[in-house]
Amino acid sequence: MIDADIIVEDPDVFLGYMREAKRPIFHNSNIFFRDIQYGVRDYFEDREGKTISSKEAIRIANDLTRSYERMGVLRKVNSNGYLLIYPDMLTPKGGTIEVLTGATIALPPAAAAPAPVKAAAPAVASAPKPIAAPPVAAATASATSAPATGAMPAGAKAPPPWLKK
Repeated sequence: MIDADIIVEDPDVFLGYMREAKRPIFHNSNIFFRDIQYGVRDYFEDREGKTISSKEAIRIANDLTRSYERMGVLRKVNSNGYLLIYPDMLTPKGGTIEVLTGATIALPPAAAAPAPVKAAAPAVASAPKPIAAPPVAAATASATSAPATGAMPAGAKAPPPWLKK
């Protein structure tokens, strides 16, 4: 029987290991039970030097998820998925690529970006919008100027897709 109390009682130990092992875990991300199971198995192989069976890894993963649910670190989403609620595991500024590959992405400096152009304020107040013609007059004008079938709507730049033949 393997003593798994340290990873069950302290989320920093296990979640820190998973982050070091290049597993994509972040605050507010989904974690599958299978990921936790394999993380437990790999933790004991890497840190403790012990090989554990799949049955033992499942038992420890069940204990771990129940404990983390009571602590508020995990929230069960479905039968085999959890939501990680652990602000210490925020996504870094370089994104997930930085955590998984260890490479920092160089962002362009802020000075290299062109400054936004400000529009000059109008010196004279704009003229009021013209009042549209009454709907009756517009309907009679469109009926006399173009046939009802296959006619483009007034003010349209291109015919609508349903009008094309």
